[in-house]
Amino acid sequence: MTRTLRPLLLALSLGLLGPAQAAWLRDEQLQRLWELGKRDDLALVTQSLRSADAYAAQAMLANDLNDRAAIDRALGLAEACVKQHPEAANCQFVLGTVLSAKAINGGVLQAMRLSGKVFDAWESALRLDPYLFEARIVLQQTYLLLPSMAGGSVPKAEALELAVRSSQPEVAKLLRANLAAKKERWDEVERELLAVKWGDDHSFHGQAMGVWQGLLRHWLKTNEHARARQRMEQLMQQQPQSAVPAFSLGRVAADEGKHDEAIRWYERARGLIGAHTLPIDYRQGLAYLDLGDKEKGRALLQRFVQTPRVPPNNLSDAKKRLKELG
Repeated sequence: MTRTLRPLLLALSLGLLGPAQAAWLRDEQLQRLWELGKRDDLALVTQSLRSADAYAAQAMLANDLNDRAAIDRALGLAEACVKQHPEAANCQFVLGTVLSAKAINGGVLQAMRLSGKVFDAWESALRLDPYLFEARIVLQQTYLLLPSMAGGSVPKAEALELAVRSSQPEVAKLLRANLAAKKERWDEVERELLAVKWGDDHSFHGQAMGVWQGLLRHWLKTNEHARARQRMEQLMQQQPQSAVPAFSLGRVAADEGKHDEAIRWYERARGLIGAHTLPIDYRQGLAYLDLGDKEKGRALLQRFVQTPRVPPNNLSDAKKRLKELG
């Protein structure tokens, strides 16, 4: 049972981090506010609207707070979105995302009860809009991560790629990279990612960076620092406004024990697009602790644990370290 529950929780946690960008918001103004992390402005603009985008945005804003009361409010908004706009794919996508947050915050038993509803919502989103690639990617990742007894399915994950091989070839490359990662064919993952044509869709950029980060984690695990550094530097040249390459270079430097350099990269990442989606305070706090600066390390970790929408594993570790620091 434990072998099933751990990947179940991890898979559902993808929903907490899924929409790093915002193409699921159809309105360009709302999309840009979300991408830039301007949550207060987004709340103000959408508070009196009743469109699918407004409901979806309000639900995600509440969901971002990552506490049970806020998630319950988010769920009510997501359900209202589906009820008022039954043909809107983004309502179903957000419903699945909020349900995944509720599952994680409710513990293992609730995760088991809600996992089917999460699948149903994301699958419904794709039926309503086969081009909603955020839903396609997070659904595929969940299929690949879970064992079959919990709803996982490699054939279903493969079918999601096949369905868009012609219509969305760049999305298909990301999906094939995920399939290759499942089989631990890391050179194949790299080839698919290097072949991606970036275009000008910010939401697609966020999803592609997410797959690159998965490959980065593998390289760090296998101590392939030179290779990781080279690719992240190339990504920085291709996408200089994205926070991910700078943050990733900080991860590489920290893994090499170069904590001063890591801190410089994290600081650079802070001023770039998407910085609010990355656990910069957590990683920079660890770097300061490794340098022996407990005061700065503690301050950053304290700020991190109070930040909405952070990776659950990082949050747990940060709380543990703060307890040890006293």
